[in-house]
Formats: sequence, structure tokens, C-alpha cells
Amino acid sequence: MAYRLSQKKKHLLVAIHVISVASWIGGTLGMLLLGIYLQSADSGDQLAYTLASMEVIDENLLKYPALLTLLTGILLSVWTQWGLVKHYWVVIKLVLTVTTILLGILYLDNWTMSLADMIRDMGFASQSKKFQSTWSSIISMSSFNLFCLLFMVFVTYYKPFGKIKKRRAERKSDHS
Repeated sequence: MAYRLSQKKKHLLVAIHVISVASWIGGTLGMLLLGIYLQSADSGDQLAYTLASMEVIDENLLKYPALLTLLTGILLSVWTQWGLVKHYWVVIKLVLTVTTILLGILYLDNWTMSLADMIRDMGFASQSKKFQSTWSSIISMSSFNLFCLLFMVFVTYYKPFGKIKKRRAERKSDHS
């Protein structure tokens, strides 16, 4: 028999999970809003300060809460009746969580650092085509990530698509 959480431990783990998700959503929204603000900056200093704020948010409200969300989500799945691959909604959340984390690591982090480098090297004059292209990528990816996070919240409450049927069970019913 697999390990199951007591009700008290489950509530604690759910609370940690919800707090980490809320932090991650808040950080993503903050990054998106600061990213939009970059377009209206009036000086190189404003650009630099805004990007510095984005880096603080990235480091404290994106990376750690995202990883904590993934960890607590896996533990809740494995240590409760939901299971990691028993229900479509759990698998959807797992795939979207990993995808969103990977997009942040592989793209958003690099794009934000790239903009910071452009501003450090060229100041306000850095708002070139490359700056605009990178900025546009950050806004698009941040919007996509925010959509995924909000979609996962709805998936959590509605639990769509039901259980994942095992092939063996289907074969047995076909042969009966």
C-alpha cells in the first residue's frame, strides 16, 4: 500500500502548494506588467531600473515558487487518491507546469538578461529592432505563461476529462 497523507499533513501541503502557485502567478503578472512598462520608459535609467526589478521578481517570485509548485503538486498527486497519472487533469497540470518552467528557464531568463545587457551597453539608445523583438518575445511568452497558470487553476477546480483508462482494463472488457 502506498503512503497516504494524514488530513492535517494534506492540508499543510495544499496550503504550501496554493501559496507557491499564488506567488508564481503574482510574479508572472508582475513580470508582464513591468515588461509592458519597458515600452513607455523615458530614459536608460528607467529601463535599467525596470529590468533590475524584473530580475528580482524572476529570482524570488518565479523560480522558487515554480519549483515548489512542481514539488508540492507531485507530492500531493502521489500521496493522495488522485495519483500522478490516474486523471487527465493531473497530467495536464503536470505537463503545463513543466512546460512553463522550461520556457522560463530556456527563454524568458535569457531574454531578460539580453535586454539588461543591451541597456547596460547602449543605454536608452538600445531600443533597437533587436530590443523590440526581444521585448515582444518576453511579452508574448509571459502572457502565454500567465494563461497556462490561470488555466491550471480552473483545471484544479473543474477536474475535467475524468480518469485515464488503463489499456489492460479496456482489453479485458473487449474480450469479455
